[in-house]
Amino acid sequence: MLTSKIKSARLIDLLCLALLLSFAIIIAYPRWRAWIDWRDEGLLAYGAVRVMTGEIPHRDFVSLQPPLSYYTSAAVFKVFGTSLLSLRVFGLSIFLLLPLLIYSTGRNFIGPILCFAAAASACVLGLPYFRFVPFAVWQGITVSFAAALLFIPALSKRQWLAFPAGLLSAISLFLRQDQAVYTAIAIFVLVVATSFTGSVPRNNLQRALLLWLAGIAIVSIPLVVVWWRIGALPEMFRQLIVFPFATYRKTSALPFPILFGQRSCLDAATALLFYLPPLVQAIGSLYIVRSIIRRRFRLREAILTFFVVWSALFYFQVLVRSDLTHLLITLPPFFLLTAFGWSIVREKITHRRTVEMVLSVSLSIFIALFLWILRPVLLPDMSQATELLNLKRGGVRVAKAPVIANLFQSLQTAVPPNRSILALPYQPMFYFLAERRNPTRWNYLWPGDQTARDYENLIAQAERDPPAVVLLSERRAVATFAPTILGYIEAHYDLTDTVGDINVYVRRESN
Repeated sequence: MLTSKIKSARLIDLLCLALLLSFAIIIAYPRWRAWIDWRDEGLLAYGAVRVMTGEIPHRDFVSLQPPLSYYTSAAVFKVFGTSLLSLRVFGLSIFLLLPLLIYSTGRNFIGPILCFAAAASACVLGLPYFRFVPFAVWQGITVSFAAALLFIPALSKRQWLAFPAGLLSAISLFLRQDQAVYTAIAIFVLVVATSFTGSVPRNNLQRALLLWLAGIAIVSIPLVVVWWRIGALPEMFRQLIVFPFATYRKTSALPFPILFGQRSCLDAATALLFYLPPLVQAIGSLYIVRSIIRRRFRLREAILTFFVVWSALFYFQVLVRSDLTHLLITLPPFFLLTAFGWSIVREKITHRRTVEMVLSVSLSIFIALFLWILRPVLLPDMSQATELLNLKRGGVRVAKAPVIANLFQSLQTAVPPNRSILALPYQPMFYFLAERRNPTRWNYLWPGDQTARDYENLIAQAERDPPAVVLLSERRAVATFAPTILGYIEAHYDLTDTVGDINVYVRRESN
């Protein structure tokens, strides 16, 4: 009888995973090769190219992301070829893997239907909005979930799984440091909370925790030593730790959206999405406090504590820059929190079938309607005609593809392979698609992010390897926040052409 139930449960899981994968493919298929992100995607793609040429992140070029995301992308380029298509294959793989990880993590505590709902939500409220670009944040989320998936069963059964969980936790730290720290804190909270329940022997908890820490140490210590010896560690500390607190929160902060008074249902639904996570987290926290006061803190409450802490810590990321882009990267733990919380509600009303049915139907209708309203924002518009970008490093479909291809082919003709170009203020995709190097440490300029000394250093670096062409967009903005840079360009270069809002400057022969 027991064997039959186990086989039935496994069959249901396989069916749910197959349906989940099919759902993800349906969403991804018409979208994963569409459009180009000239900024952040270009930053990742060109950063990987710089790594492939032997440059070290943070030491040789400035990066706001940890170094490992560039190395993983470089590895993808080595295997599949250096192109945007290869990068999107990587992104598509992450998109298909993450829902499976969410489902599998949830299945340690929740039934298959709720796990499916949590994972399917990640298919919509996730990478499609980012055009399937494998940004460091999505690499970090995926590895963090894999670490949690391995650590959870290590608490009670197979303690040895905590060791690979630690290895993955360390890897995630060098993919996206903040999410790795949040996940590590949540895992530690899970161990402590479980120890108070008495449901798991303390020896098991201690062994799992020690193996997890050992896994983290085995990866982290050698990497830290290597980066210290090659001179990258001080810059890594400044760019990843000091900069976010000292500068980023001032230059890139965006206000939290106002819930009421929005102009349309779409705007109201988008604003509401910002308030749902803290609302669910607050309800979960109140339930935990109530359980502690009533001395009913059991394993279920320990698990709920884990999800509340994990979701709340992830949500911190949106408090500084409150836009939809940064909100969506905080949601994967929230999906599991919501699913687990709903499982507790269902358990409480299990003898009230009518109430349970009404609540379940109402919640399903609300979620479906909510996602339908958000559809224009979350899923890229596929109605615009696109063509394949016919460049060696292309492989994606964009609007006006022949015009874009002609621009880069002209740029390649005008600039010999041994010469550099400069694309300002933030167009790193030009370096990648034109296959021409950036002579400076900065792949971007942003108002307030760089100091006057940084501008002087950028100019000095450029003059050591004078760019044959400078491509300048947003000229008025650059004149406002970086007049020194604009002055340098106009002193050494002639404006020869304008393509859209991009001014093309060519180096004067006298220089």
